[in-house]
Amino acid sequence: MIIRAFGIVLGASLLSATLAQAEYRAYELEVFDRVTNISQKIITAFSPSDYIAAYGGAERLGVTIRASWICYGDTASYKPVCPMPKAINPQFQDGDRIQIMLPKHLTDQWVGVIENSFFRPGLRSNVYGVRFPERGNLYSRYYEAHLQKAP
Repeated sequence: MIIRAFGIVLGASLLSATLAQAEYRAYELEVFDRVTNISQKIITAFSPSDYIAAYGGAERLGVTIRASWICYGDTASYKPVCPMPKAINPQFQDGDRIQIMLPKHLTDQWVGVIENSFFRPGLRSNVYGVRFPERGNLYSRYYEAHLQKAP
């Protein structure tokens, strides 16, 4: 009886394992090569620290996370990373000048330019990547509710 119950549990476990789906985090990174002075944007399943370690080390590369999202499946056999989720009914478009509206935050009232946008299902919000050209080209991400069109 115990062996039969174990067989049923083992069979159910194996069946559910085949139905389960793997997931991984994908990143859009801005990678700056300090040797060649070239910056490029890439989409990868490597975390920023793993990317730096695999492609030249911290003395050579600087990395900024532009976006991150969850993908289902895997990247085995050189499968490409899933695409960034599109923003849903975005209030702002790439290239729009916006002002940050975050009282008591360092960037409150700063004016920047939208560079990218994507939807975060877990937060049920669009997230925007904002570049601040007049602030040393700083890049940061904000929720839609914290932005307004620049005057």
